[in-house]
Amino acid sequence: MEKALIKALLRICQSDESRFNHSEMLADFVREYNIGQPQGRAFNFTAQDKTEIASLLDKTAGIDAKTTSPTQWDGLSRVESLAFGSNEKLSSAAVRDHRVAIKSLSNRPLLLNGQHIFLPDGCNLDIDGRWVSQHCAHQTVLVVENWEVFERVHQVNFDLAAAGENPLVVFRGSPVYQQNHLVALLQALKLPVFAFVDFDPAGLVLAQSLPYFQDLLIPPREILLAALKQCTNHARYQTQLKQAASILDQSTHPTITEIWRTLQTLGTALPQEYFLRRD
Repeated sequence: MEKALIKALLRICQSDESRFNHSEMLADFVREYNIGQPQGRAFNFTAQDKTEIASLLDKTAGIDAKTTSPTQWDGLSRVESLAFGSNEKLSSAAVRDHRVAIKSLSNRPLLLNGQHIFLPDGCNLDIDGRWVSQHCAHQTVLVVENWEVFERVHQVNFDLAAAGENPLVVFRGSPVYQQNHLVALLQALKLPVFAFVDFDPAGLVLAQSLPYFQDLLIPPREILLAALKQCTNHARYQTQLKQAASILDQSTHPTITEIWRTLQTLGTALPQEYFLRRD
């Protein structure tokens, strides 16, 4: 069981109430274990249901529902959390805190801690960004928005030299690699940052929001324009306008404003994966 569900079940067991608000998590629990009954937009748990939940928590997670507080694990490490249950994942401490994904461009080394580290194409390092900021010898940074392009950056079909001779390549972030960890790394490095992002309003906003942002990496203008004209992803462009338009209208960065005007003219969005070789 996940921590959020366990905490919700503890609250049910320890409450004098029988009716609890609907959530997808509780709905999945009721369907899977056949404990509790839907009641409109809520769920009803009888005294017998609560007894069955307490037994389930004891058997599956080693948790005593009578003595365990739903906040028992808040702030504990995974190891410390085992003192209160058999599931180390109950800790609220983020195991992947500060983690970033980094690499270098093909046939160029990662310059870390005085070492030249050559990774195979398609590989990256999962590493603590705080350590990277203290041991990095790169002179520029290249932020890549989408994971597939980050993973296959060696297959980008135009020259990335504008980002520097040997940039540190960093993934923008995702639920696995949180974007705030990227931002913290860039703020600590204080290096010129170049961005390879989707050619859509959200991508432009992302790029110019990066600390120490210098410029976008784009293919030759005629190639980009031809690709945008062929693209039919108008819905994606439209859905991003509400949040992005006012920000981009105020931009003073020459490349951002140029690409923004082009996107406005064509009314389309182009994912950066378009510029990966298909070999």
